[in-house]
Amino acid sequence: MCNQNHCLSKQLARQPQFTTFVLEDLSGIRAKRRGKKLNKWLSSWTFRQFEMFLGYKAEALGKRVVFVDPRYTSQKCNRCGHTAKANRCKARFHCKACGFKAHADTNAAMNIRDNYILSCAFGSQGQGTVNCPYVSEIASRDKPLGLR
Repeated sequence: MCNQNHCLSKQLARQPQFTTFVLEDLSGIRAKRRGKKLNKWLSSWTFRQFEMFLGYKAEALGKRVVFVDPRYTSQKCNRCGHTAKANRCKARFHCKACGFKAHADTNAAMNIRDNYILSCAFGSQGQGTVNCPYVSEIASRDKPLGLR
């Protein structure tokens, strides 16, 4: 998995059309109790390693990695904004309000992108709302790989 993370992060970082990579801040994902099977799967997931690889490779190319709040990104409709657990069923996203259909990961990725764009707009004006996502730069992350 380490080699796959290196190869994928290198390929992403070298994409000339992207200067900012937006990821979900998953720092607390392992702390939650979700059942024995899911907790075991999450503990073997190498997302932290991938974000570290992407971070240093992007930085070396003058690019950056930022993080947004992951809450509801997979349940919120990217078209109309309706948020409900029923919108997502495994890999399928189907909004119960407007009927929008997409792959669940594609819909979530669009929400992550939009959360970042919104946070930039609110951040530059010095204002925001309760639901406005925060953004943190990889350079401000305070815990090294082994302590997460």
